[in-house]
Amino acid sequence: MKRFLILVASALLLVQFSQALPHVKRESGVEESSAELQNAQEQLMISTFSEIGKLYKWMLEDGSVVVNNAVKELNEIPVKDDLLQANITRMSKIGTEISQFKLESDDKSVTKLLEYMVSFSTMMDDYEHMPNDSKLKITLKTALDNNGYNKFKNDFELRVLELFKNFDHAFAKYVTILTPEEKVKQSRFLQWHEAFTAETDNGKKLEKFDELFV
Repeated sequence: MKRFLILVASALLLVQFSQALPHVKRESGVEESSAELQNAQEQLMISTFSEIGKLYKWMLEDGSVVVNNAVKELNEIPVKDDLLQANITRMSKIGTEISQFKLESDDKSVTKLLEYMVSFSTMMDDYEHMPNDSKLKITLKTALDNNGYNKFKNDFELRVLELFKNFDHAFAKYVTILTPEEKVKQSRFLQWHEAFTAETDNGKKLEKFDELFV
């Protein structure tokens, strides 16, 4: 799905998120307002990282179940051409690796999470872009649909909306501590959020959300 890949792009750019907010240097004698602003920036970043991380974790956990069950059904097909077998092998490898992954709090584990997000999302995007009338697409679609892929996509949409809701809540809390001067300095960031909030199409809204990390 294209929206999966948008989230992957966000994942690969998370490290740049702090650049979206003006930094306050840690110096002795820093003004109380500056310290409060820095703390608010950190809280917004932590909240955003946490929400996206939870969505990634859910996608891999539930997505691997759908894929692995679909693989079991596909393996029951008595005669498979090379293309179908190649796709089954790919699905099995990615689904198995993801299902065995346990997220820890260390950097290596987080990096692995992002790698699996790329593998899973690319695989599903390749599937979505297959010709709808091709024998391969029809065969894979039958197996995936039989094992909950449509529900998975619907649940994904709902969880993305929940992510937006929680981000808006955290953003609103952040804005309350900004002084008029800080609002001028961060006008680009505030204008971005206005455009993000005004967007009603969920797909375009997700693309807008991705702009936060660029």
